[in-house]
Amino acid sequence: MNQKPSDKKLKQGVKQFYKSQHLSEDQLEVMLHKTSTPKSTLPWQRVAIAAMLLIAVSLFFLFPTRNHYLDISSEIAYNHNSQMQMEVMTSSLSGIRTYLNRLDFSLTSSQHLPTSQWQVIGGRYCSIEGKLAAQIKVKHLETNKIYTLYQARLPDSLDSGVKRYTTDIDGVNVTLWEENGLLMGLAN
Repeated sequence: MNQKPSDKKLKQGVKQFYKSQHLSEDQLEVMLHKTSTPKSTLPWQRVAIAAMLLIAVSLFFLFPTRNHYLDISSEIAYNHNSQMQMEVMTSSLSGIRTYLNRLDFSLTSSQHLPTSQWQVIGGRYCSIEGKLAAQIKVKHLETNKIYTLYQARLPDSLDSGVKRYTTDIDGVNVTLWEENGLLMGLAN
């Protein structure tokens, strides 16, 4: 690119002008003082920040269990909606227990599903949180409705003493609870 002589003169003039400019001692002192003085943080700002952090940490530790219940319920609803064929058809829990011998826990009768009101139809393997679990079809004798009962080892992420939790997911009503050290889930 060719520069015109007037452009060169202007450029040199601007350069010379800025090279000749200097701050006075007073101006320099004021600028240095402004940059080195730390901004004062009011005590209430520190308290507010600490309170917000405490609330955030508390929420993180208080609510993941609820979300975890929801995650497990979603998995149970998905399994229920899949309507997979039972691997063993039997009217006894002991028959299912014999067939599902790869489980690392023993299937148990639930006090919430008394045999006078519920009939076992069959069972199969499934998984909850990537771990082997039992999926058991049961029939409510009074209404003849078919439900799916899930039994799994209580996940490490849930403390023992799972509170009864009920939710609706994709048209499936899922109830979770703990019984005999196992996670139980009933879907309909």
